[in-house]
Amino acid sequence: MKRKDLLRRFTPTPHSVDLLVMARTVRLESNSRTVIESAMDFFARHQGSSLGDPEFRWRIVTEEDSQIEDAGVALSAFSDGGLRFANLGQRSFLAVDLEAREGIGFIAERLVESEPTLHCRSIFDTLFCMSIGSLGLVPFSAACVGRGENGILIFGRPNSGKTTASYLAAKLGLEFHADQAVFLEIEAGLLRVWGDLLPAIFRPESLQFLPELQAATRRFSYPGLTVCYLPKGPFQASKAHSVLPVCCVFLERQAAAGPILSPMAPLDFSRRLVESILFKDSDSSARPSALTFRALEKLPAFLLAYGSDPATAAVLVRKMLA
Repeated sequence: MKRKDLLRRFTPTPHSVDLLVMARTVRLESNSRTVIESAMDFFARHQGSSLGDPEFRWRIVTEEDSQIEDAGVALSAFSDGGLRFANLGQRSFLAVDLEAREGIGFIAERLVESEPTLHCRSIFDTLFCMSIGSLGLVPFSAACVGRGENGILIFGRPNSGKTTASYLAAKLGLEFHADQAVFLEIEAGLLRVWGDLLPAIFRPESLQFLPELQAATRRFSYPGLTVCYLPKGPFQASKAHSVLPVCCVFLERQAAAGPILSPMAPLDFSRRLVESILFKDSDSSARPSALTFRALEKLPAFLLAYGSDPATAAVLVRKMLA
């Protein structure tokens, strides 16, 4: 008798597509056409005609899971060397081997979404973030707004106003590239920045001052934390593109009565950059990370102290890009 494939290692994945993600080509294979279509929708802004040989391979198998509830799905993760693992709920998981440049996933069908509804983030964003250690991108916790080919990186501790200031700057005419994470690379000797793949994430208290977001956001609750998601599409170009950062701004909320912009000391700038790296990857990414970090340190850096209203920071950031 044919032995049961309890680990589902030999599940056929006849559906496939090559995807562009931040100018990198990734091959996606699955047993489900829905996975392919959802991934194409999620990465739609990044697609173009310059597909090269795949730099990474993702294999996702879906299955029914009646235990998934509408209340949401808990996520836990760990890493060890070049291995990354994320557990979603009781039965679904994603795993990535950076050295082999391969990622696999066994996912409940209801978790396959191009826009987060049941889960707080798309599995495709999670899988991409787990893979970037082999894609030459260096992730930082920062926001980014831009005008044309230029952009400003906005750093700050939680609740410093990065998301709200970026959103208000976008309403003033800037492009809203990121509010949670940016991905940096060296291309043709120049430092370039890609924005994150997620919607903008607001704290509920921010909506008290931005009433237009009450109906435009989707609310998610974590243990001890509730956030509101806003699609950034209306404030972005139809095609995703990287920008050249012209400077870095670190927000300091409740640090001054009015907006005060002052140059940062190099040592303070370097220390804060180290604190803003999202996570460190394997040795294979050490050289790209070092080159990117040195290029970032050469940018002008400013401390922007302001009161309680991020609108003042948004106006000043817009003037800096004018």
